[in-house]
Amino acid sequence: MKKLFTIVCALMLGMGIAQAQVHQGETAVGANLVYGSEIESMGLGARFQYGILDQLRAEVGFNGFFQHNHLSWWDVNLNAHYLVGLKNDQLYIYPLAGLNYTMVDYKGDLNGKGEENHVGLNVGAGVEYEINEHFGVNLEYRHTIIRKVDQGVIGMGVNYKF
Repeated sequence: MKKLFTIVCALMLGMGIAQAQVHQGETAVGANLVYGSEIESMGLGARFQYGILDQLRAEVGFNGFFQHNHLSWWDVNLNAHYLVGLKNDQLYIYPLAGLNYTMVDYKGDLNGKGEENHVGLNVGAGVEYEINEHFGVNLEYRHTIIRKVDQGVIGMGVNYKF
């Protein structure tokens, strides 16, 4: 699986000849619906994106997952996206990489309660479609690598560009 992901990312980066519509200094905000594989729960997220360079943007995001099996889980992410335009500069694919901070809170009946904080790395990919010059929709998969609790997060959302 890791080899396949590496090959896909390398191919996506190699396709960078296509010019993306993201420009330096461009900003966007978004909301998304997410599912976490470790907590096995849906959640809601928010994000802010900033175009660092043409085709390269930074993203700060927050996801809060609905409590499941006495677990509360939220994370904060700082990711970089490299956008590759595919169709008339309306459809993009992007690999992503970044940092993650996760907080897990356990409130059980028998085993008491506890809290864990983790720092990890994010790797993933996404696809984004621009509906018009201000609105876009996206689908993304991110795998967070943490020493104790790796989690895959799939999300879909909407962005508004300023």
